[in-house]
Amino acid sequence: MSGTERPKSEAEVALELMRLVLEQAGGRRLPPSRTLALYHLCREAVAYRPEGQVSAGYLEDRLKKLLQ
Repeated sequence: MSGTERPKSEAEVALELMRLVLEQAGGRRLPPSRTLALYHLCREAVAYRPEGQVSAGYLEDRLKKLLQ
């Protein structure tokens, strides 16, 4: 990393994760309310720490519901 690059914010990483999830889901388009929910879910995933309250199972269940 060069001196001019800054670390990405959690929001930027969450957006990248969200794009990846949508690509893996076949590029389907979600309604705005589900898109926002997916973004918040990605933010939770990015902010997750092992000692935190968000489990992988919780995130997976929420993601499955969003992409139905």
